Amino acid sequence: MELRTNPRYPIQCPIVFSGDDNTIGEGTVVNLSTGGWRVRSDTQPRPGTYLALHVLLPDEAPPMEVDLAAVRWAWGSEFGVEFIRMRSEEQERLHRFVKTLEAQSAFTAS
Repeated sequence: MELRTNPRYPIQCPIVFSGDDNTIGEGTVVNLSTGGWRVRSDTQPRPGTYLALHVLLPDEAPPMEVDLAAVRWAWGSEFGVEFIRMRSEEQERLHRFVKTLEAQSAFTAS
């Protein structure tokens, strides 16, 4: 059964993260939505860990910041985060970026 409410889009973006349990790492966002991301990394935070995220979206600067995200799952070299808290400007920025991805995927599908 699919529980996701937001469509996900494939992407390759560098990310740096730090956690409440002293986890520090970097990796690549491999898919994203407005509610969370899938991350590939050599550093594997445990589910339930809270992270601060900094991601460099394509053609955008400065890095996008997520103040608080929860690790919901981890498997192999990947883990999934759900956003808990981000500034409203960053939420708007993410929504604009996702709208661009939606338009691109609709264009390539037709």
